[in-house]
Amino acid sequence: MSDLKTMKKRKNYMKTLLYIILICFMQQFHAQENSEYRIISSNLGTSGSSQTVVTSNGTYKISQSVGQSSVIGTHSNNGYVLRQGYQQPTTKAKATTDFEYNLKAKVYPNPFKQKISITFSNVMQQDISVVMYDIHGRIIHSQEFSPMQDLEMHIRDVANGTYFLKVLSGKKYFNTKLIKI
Repeated sequence: MSDLKTMKKRKNYMKTLLYIILICFMQQFHAQENSEYRIISSNLGTSGSSQTVVTSNGTYKISQSVGQSSVIGTHSNNGYVLRQGYQQPTTKAKATTDFEYNLKAKVYPNPFKQKISITFSNVMQQDISVVMYDIHGRIIHSQEFSPMQDLEMHIRDVANGTYFLKVLSGKKYFNTKLIKI
C-alpha cells in the first residue's frame, strides 16, 4: 500500500519536472528565434494562473496570484531576467519629483480628540487638500479647502490610534504624524 503511494508521488513529481523542463526548453527555443528583447511572464502551479486574451481592441495579459508559495529570487543570463516569487510588474513605475516638501504648517492639538487645526506659515494661494491615512496606508479621511491661512477639521468617526496627515497645496506638501485619543 505504501509502495503504491510512493509510486504515485514519484509519478506526479516526474510529470511536474517534465512540464517544467518542456516549458523551459520551449522558452529558450523561442528566445533564440527572436533576437529582440521581450518580456515573457507566466504563473505555474496551483497558486496562480496567467492567460493572454485577444480582443478587437488589442492583446491583454491577464495574470493572478494567490499567496506566496515559492522561494523569492532573481537570476539573469544573456539579457534575460527570471524573477521568482510575488508577481512582478511588466512595466516600470516612474517616480514623480514635481512636489516640493516645503509647505510650512502647524497642526494642533496633537494628540487630538475630535478636531484638529492647521495653521500655515506660507500665504496660501491654491486649494488645499488634506488626507489622513492609517498605519496601513488606507485613506481614513480626506477633505478639500479653498485657500486660507487657518483651517479646522472635525474628525469624530475615527478610532483611537496613530495616523499620518498629508497636506497638499499646488506642488507643495507637508506630512506629519497624528495621534487620536
